[in-house]
Amino acid sequence: MSTSTDLTTGLEPQTFLIAKTDQAIEILKEKGIDVWITYVRESIANVDPALELIFEGDLTWESALILTADGEKIAIVGIHDAPEVEEAGIYTRVIGYREGISEPLVNTITRLDPRTIAANFSENDPLADGLGAGLYRLLLRRFDGTLYTDRLVSAEDVIWPLRGRKLPMEVDLIRAGVAETEKILEQAAEEIRPGLTGVQLAGIIRGLADSKGYGCAWTPKICPIVTTGPESRVGHVSPSAETIGPGSIVHVDYGIRFHGYCSDIQRMWYVATGGDGVPEPVQHAFDTIAEAITKSAEALRPGMPGWEVDQVARDYVKGRGHDEYQHALGHQLGRSAHDGGGATLAPRWERYNETPFRPVEKGNVFTLEPSILLPEYGLIALEEDVLVTDDGCEFLSKRQTELPVMHFPEA
Repeated sequence: MSTSTDLTTGLEPQTFLIAKTDQAIEILKEKGIDVWITYVRESIANVDPALELIFEGDLTWESALILTADGEKIAIVGIHDAPEVEEAGIYTRVIGYREGISEPLVNTITRLDPRTIAANFSENDPLADGLGAGLYRLLLRRFDGTLYTDRLVSAEDVIWPLRGRKLPMEVDLIRAGVAETEKILEQAAEEIRPGLTGVQLAGIIRGLADSKGYGCAWTPKICPIVTTGPESRVGHVSPSAETIGPGSIVHVDYGIRFHGYCSDIQRMWYVATGGDGVPEPVQHAFDTIAEAITKSAEALRPGMPGWEVDQVARDYVKGRGHDEYQHALGHQLGRSAHDGGGATLAPRWERYNETPFRPVEKGNVFTLEPSILLPEYGLIALEEDVLVTDDGCEFLSKRQTELPVMHFPEA
């Protein structure tokens, strides 16, 4: 079975899902977990984020997708869903039920007799927390009177590596999506001029993406995020209505969805008039951010806790006389812009829960995105996408290491 990727159409679903369910089985063996159960219902409306990694389509009645460390792939689904699941060829045993799932579910789990059953609940990661409270209570009710209610554990240790360890076919699509994003921003930069607003620039960027059939990597209202100077709001906000003029820093945070995978990069330009150059504080901050990315990339390698990578960049920014950034250095990237996967390149703050302490793994794709806010000028920030390799990382994006100066004649 080939795992090559056709970049014109994306991943072939059966090839991808067989590869990912096989990968999940290997993870179960590695982690010493006997069974992983993804329990869903009405998945068209209540979508478990992990479902896209192991199944294509929708499941209506209560359904259990079961993978085991012994290599079994079992789907227990309603009788009306069973024919489609069988035809897909991902699950080697499909059990259709009519009146209720309890009997086939309990019979299957009793036969497997697992010591541990991983289920999709998590305090650390929304992408591993697809089993809602009501459905969790139903699952416990289905197991009522058995030994198995006490054997349920969080599926974090399965879902995180499954989502985070990108297969080569997944990396190909992320790499291609990043390249397309860079082309869009290069084209959009040709339209930057005094008098243009951040809202208008965002419209140009979205228009270029739309013409190529690409969607936004996150909520379209704030994709791209465009800031144009000191009055622009900073964060996950709508594009600035401020007008670009002499002395404006133009900053764009943007990503596309390319055949199911996301990109996420940030780029900057400086607008000057006549022969003016970049003000020293802006250049100093820009150089600091670019070098912080260099240093954190040099530190990034498998086995390193995420917080230690963040600390490298954070210490460098502070050591250059700037306030520390108020966010993580980077997040994982994949089928979502914030892709979960376990480790986060984040400080040891409460809001990140356990993720800064998780080790970085080969195959993880991270953003590197430190920032500096200069009150007199605005936001200074870059963002690159990198792939963790055997002993370091590889840039998937073409690095921005210089701040382009756009000269316009004085009015």
